[in-house]
Amino acid sequence: MPRIVDHDARRDEIASAAWKVIARDGFERLTMRNIAAEAGYAHSAFARYFPDKESLLLAAFLRTRSEADAAIAAATAEQRGLAALRAMCLVVLPLGDAGTQHARVALAFWNHAAQDPAFWVTQREHAVQWRARITQFLAEAAEDGEVSPETNLVTASDEIAAANMGWQTIRLLMPEFATDERMIAALDALLMSLRAQPGTVR
Repeated sequence: MPRIVDHDARRDEIASAAWKVIARDGFERLTMRNIAAEAGYAHSAFARYFPDKESLLLAAFLRTRSEADAAIAAATAEQRGLAALRAMCLVVLPLGDAGTQHARVALAFWNHAAQDPAFWVTQREHAVQWRARITQFLAEAAEDGEVSPETNLVTASDEIAAANMGWQTIRLLMPEFATDERMIAALDALLMSLRAQPGTVR
């Protein structure tokens, strides 16, 4: 009886192997041969799943995006306002060894997006969705009176998004300045600066 192959699972395994190659060896070592070795498949077996490197790279990015979105959804479940925003940021920040790996992959994807128009569109769509989440949580915080009435929510969302993305680079280039403790402290200071002071009239 022929063995039944789960093609979706096989595609996911190959995309995961590509992610691991980027995280460990860098984007310049992302070759079909290295991915095949990581996945434990023959190079020729890739053709039915990914006709070229670009399609595989897109699959790896979409897999990363799906996992990140699921982690954010789980962390922010039944929360709103600044609590939800903090929980989201803790998922996004490159904390721990796993966070460093994710930062390395994220920067590789950003660099590729800057050079490939089609990949840029996909990357931008995801970034816009994350910005919408930040704006939503800030709007909830304003509605609940958590933030000062003078707070410009657009500026606040810009600051938070820039901080989250900036820490990815700092973690890789200057890790001594991007320890977990310092990143979390900076996040809490930023959120504290948005909070309404006791006795503030809405």
